[in-house]
Amino acid sequence: MADPVNRVWRIARPVGPIPTPNDFTLSVEPVPQPETGQVLMRTIYIGIAPGVRPLLPYAGMEPEVANDGSAGRIDASADDLPNPMRIRVGERMRSGIVPSDSIYAGGTVGQVVVSHHAGFRPGDYIFGGRLWQDYEVVDGDASLKLQPAELPIEADLAAVGRSAFTGWVGYRRFSAAKPGETIVVSAAAGAVGMLVVQLAKAQGLRVIGIVSGAEKCAFVENELGADACIDRLAGDVGAAIDAIAPAGIDIYFDNVGGNIQSSVFLRLKPFGRMIVCGMAAEYGGLESSNIPTGLILAKRLRIEGFVVLDHEEDYLTFRAEIAQMLRASALVYRTEIYQGLDQAPQALADCLTGRSHGGKILVQVAPEYS
Repeated sequence: MADPVNRVWRIARPVGPIPTPNDFTLSVEPVPQPETGQVLMRTIYIGIAPGVRPLLPYAGMEPEVANDGSAGRIDASADDLPNPMRIRVGERMRSGIVPSDSIYAGGTVGQVVVSHHAGFRPGDYIFGGRLWQDYEVVDGDASLKLQPAELPIEADLAAVGRSAFTGWVGYRRFSAAKPGETIVVSAAAGAVGMLVVQLAKAQGLRVIGIVSGAEKCAFVENELGADACIDRLAGDVGAAIDAIAPAGIDIYFDNVGGNIQSSVFLRLKPFGRMIVCGMAAEYGGLESSNIPTGLILAKRLRIEGFVVLDHEEDYLTFRAEIAQMLRASALVYRTEIYQGLDQAPQALADCLTGRSHGGKILVQVAPEYS
């Protein structure tokens, strides 16, 4: 039997607005070997999320959203802010902006090949990898053993993964939603948005989704249960909101920023809330948001951003709630799976441009038999 091959994606050059396959290089490297307390895993699924784009090197001027929280201050060394750990040219590509010491913060799932950790045996399924490669050594203490009989192994990148957790935290902790209110969710067919749509509907809100494309609109209305959905590619978003909700909206769950942000912001009622969850439209520098700040005072609006890394203590509560909903068939959570490690750069580009069919994007690197 031939020795296993370890293909590794690395950053080849500074990246333009939207990553292309030529921005990465796929090399064949030795399979790493675990030391005491570590596990060698064979990667099966990689999670793809737009939030990785600001971590990549920019070919031109970095957009504002790529800057960290220290921008504009002489000394920010004592700030209690997550360190995104930028990925430089020549380094291995990874999934997410996660810390390395959390059992809930991986970006890949796979199967244990060799274990030097008491909590794992060869054949176990594991969540804890972070790199775009075939084989990876991970810290056993910072990884989670998966139980395929309880949930599919890809669920830890999807329905109970970091993106879904982000939607749960944003809605549960920051929206102050009340039954009867109207909420608008951008990127409503995406990994974060599709959970927010369903949580809001279950609470008795009127839900309006915004997506790119008629196919995604049909998914958001017919399968997720939104009251209405706006195709941002088909016309003026603000005018569409006026037709659907002429009295205005109470909450904007913003996953994208960019050109549509001000159109939705202007429709917020007095005492409305805008939750800034993601800025996917701005990560490449092609769009930027511009909201009239005077209205924040005039309408007594609340605008709040959050980073899910600050709320890890909520993860087990989130996981238990979502797992129960899945077992009761009370939740729809779509995945779109790209086949083969070689497809990872294209999957990231499609995630950033909205060219996917909706749902959480995964790349399947190897077969899984769970």
